Amino acid sequence: MEIYRRLKERGMSFVTITDHNTIDGVLEIAHLPDVFVSCEYTVVVPEEKGKVHVLVYGLREENHRELLRLRDSVYEFVKYLKMNRLAHSLAHPFYSVQGTVLSKSLVEKLVLLFDNWEVINGTRGDGVRYIEESIARLYDGWNKIHQLAEKHKVEPQRFRERISFTAGSDDHGGMDVGRTWTAVEGAHSKEDFLKGLWEGRTLVGTEELGDKRLLNMVCRVGYDFLKSKGHIPSEIRPITDYLFMHSDNPMVGLLLRNFIGVRAERESLLKELARVLPSISIERFFKSPSPQTLGELCLSLMAHGFPAFLKYAQKREEKKIKAIGRDFGVLNGRAIKVAYLTDTYHHINGVARSARLLRQIALEEDMPFKVVVSNSAVEEEDNLINLKPLLEVPTPFYEELKMGVPNFLDLLELLEREGFTQVHVATPGPLGLLGFLAGKILDLRVTFAFHTDLPAYARTYTGDAELEELFWKFFLFIGNLSDRFFVPSEHYRRLFVNRGLSYGKVGVFRRGVDTELFSPYKREEDFWIRKLNLRRHQRVVLYVGRVSKEKGLDTFLYTARCFPEDAFVIVGDGPYRAQLETYRPKNVYLVGYLTGDELAKAYASSYVFLFPSETETYGQVVLEAMASGLPVLVSSRGASHEHVEEGVNGFIATKPEEFVEKLSLLLSKENLHRTMSQEALYRARSLDMKKSYMDYMLSIAGLGRLVHEAG
Repeated sequence: MEIYRRLKERGMSFVTITDHNTIDGVLEIAHLPDVFVSCEYTVVVPEEKGKVHVLVYGLREENHRELLRLRDSVYEFVKYLKMNRLAHSLAHPFYSVQGTVLSKSLVEKLVLLFDNWEVINGTRGDGVRYIEESIARLYDGWNKIHQLAEKHKVEPQRFRERISFTAGSDDHGGMDVGRTWTAVEGAHSKEDFLKGLWEGRTLVGTEELGDKRLLNMVCRVGYDFLKSKGHIPSEIRPITDYLFMHSDNPMVGLLLRNFIGVRAERESLLKELARVLPSISIERFFKSPSPQTLGELCLSLMAHGFPAFLKYAQKREEKKIKAIGRDFGVLNGRAIKVAYLTDTYHHINGVARSARLLRQIALEEDMPFKVVVSNSAVEEEDNLINLKPLLEVPTPFYEELKMGVPNFLDLLELLEREGFTQVHVATPGPLGLLGFLAGKILDLRVTFAFHTDLPAYARTYTGDAELEELFWKFFLFIGNLSDRFFVPSEHYRRLFVNRGLSYGKVGVFRRGVDTELFSPYKREEDFWIRKLNLRRHQRVVLYVGRVSKEKGLDTFLYTARCFPEDAFVIVGDGPYRAQLETYRPKNVYLVGYLTGDELAKAYASSYVFLFPSETETYGQVVLEAMASGLPVLVSSRGASHEHVEEGVNGFIATKPEEFVEKLSLLLSKENLHRTMSQEALYRARSLDMKKSYMDYMLSIAGLGRLVHEAG
């Protein structure tokens, strides 16, 4: 009666219920107007050792008894349906019933048997309808039907040369019945409707599909079971009964919506509750930390993750159906669209700079990339999507960099709603890792970029070799799960390959440098004199980058002490600055962050670039210094030395004493300095920044090899 009322309220002209292998339920309402008796039968395909579900409409009880008897052979079952002109449809054609292997031969036999296929199912996703309809259309026409019959030595049961389509709610909970339907134009009675079904004069329709209906169904069935056992406390029953549509008390609905903070439709309340519970419980926990509020937080996170689990189940099923489609040459192809996820965007670092530049190039070149962030300080712009964070947490080793933790269900819905075909994770922070998980759940192409040597940072800051190894295992785990794993240099490709990652899976992304911004022409003779009150004859040895322990700044200070007449300038900021200030020699200056044209002048107005960092994955600042006409002196460890040809455009050193020795050559031999300066400039200008980023973007999208071959 509940189902009947709900269907009529939702505008259905006719009503039926197709329970599995029984008509007891529908017989309870068979006396009501516009109701006809139907059933969903589990039927065996003998030689395939498989089963299918068949929907049969307009039954009499004697038909039902006979069909139950015939379920052991789909051929006898369908023959009976045809002889008795009973309207029927093959339910969810490519759903694996009770573990049935859906082979190509089984599907072709189903083509020979059924004139109607159910191509919209209310509790499944919307990614398979195209495949089911396309395969049905492959066999239009009697010639193709007879060829199939000859191939499989099966007598065809078809009486129409073109398969028609039906749709159904498949809602075992009753909350979303009537949101997916089959229509027959001009049917004024249920007899007209059944005749239209038999003749295939059907139209199908649905409201939005997705995991919401599956969530409602699973939770309603579970709730009804618990309620029947008396396990629902009486104090919460008014709320839960409203939530699961057992009651219609408007005051309860108003209170529930105010608690959730949304104006959702009735059927969306359960999904919205799962969405907002973490933010409510996080707020309660921080206001009043206790075992109770911690337990509430854990339960809310479990509830929050349940829709994602159901989405994963849907996508696994979709993946199997897409594999069947490929067997038939049917590809449900979508235009490439990449979600570029980064936990840092407006900060001053190389990863954030890359994200901003990639977004700009995507806009200029109309490339299918959108940058996704989760940060309370970022405003949305063209090609930039900001997911409101549930909370923001400091980055390990980068306390001043706050990372947003997004609502996971919001992230899942964003990726689906925007039609992304791929997720690229630029950072292993909360957004990046949740995006990685979301991409896997949605069966998207997932790529990952290793920008920062976190294993080395862990070793530097903690001295714990086991923690370093744990980080390596984490990145190898991520790399093996990724469709493509990008590193910034050959040095790190070798590291990952030596640790067990497949060589073919690891891609190297090389970034060029903005030679219009960074140029020797930005040199100003009195730049450092004005800024630091230096003497005119003092030469500036420059460092640009994060001021942190892992950057080798102790070596920078050691070298500075050996050249007291020259100025050593550190541009940047970070957690190690306060410590450096306490014991730096007098000829070392810390000037904080410089950006844009001011940074370009700082490079060009210096004499040598000294970069002793041993943890660089690329060393973008080395290229910026080269583009500004500076010889460079870098560490042999890490990847920054890959830009340097020893003795040609710079020097490579390992120990502090080597840095001193090689810097002495650059400071004492003017001709050597001039030659290296020119070679450094040539090297930087050979790396076009925009082209390097476009190549990287094409590689992320999986088009790099095609472009290379075409070139």
